[in-house]
Amino acid sequence: MKFRFYQLMLLASLVLTILALLDPIVSFSEAGHVSVMSNFKYQNLMTGEESSSVVALGILLIITAVFNVMGLLLSFYDNFDMQKRVTVLTMLLFAGYYILFFIYTLILADDATMDVKAPMLYPFIALTLHLVAFLLIRRCEAKIIAKALGFRLRD
Repeated sequence: MKFRFYQLMLLASLVLTILALLDPIVSFSEAGHVSVMSNFKYQNLMTGEESSSVVALGILLIITAVFNVMGLLLSFYDNFDMQKRVTVLTMLLFAGYYILFFIYTLILADDATMDVKAPMLYPFIALTLHLVAFLLIRRCEAKIIAKALGFRLRD
């Protein structure tokens, strides 16, 4: 088994996805009322009310982490086509996460000021790591094909 650099990228992306699940991602403040939104709940800190209306964000990140693990396990084999497909699917899920986050912030924010926390950037960093991993997978596949074509038998 040969270690490849894109496996490290996929592992770092998985760690960032799991870290993004754990902490609050945004806090809203409006006229003395402070609310915190994590990937699974929206909580008003002044009244203590909790709402699980944003649970879709957490579910989408969990699905992304599952596909990330699948891509990491596929990286131990030389099935580059499947690795590229899983990587593209994971990138699309990350993009869907940000689209859904944008929709939720438009609905929940109203006139409040929004303070973005660091875990909100983790999926974006994971998305860029997946893009780099996709390019490295293509490069590794091209090297193997070039090596195989160099050893042709001649008549």
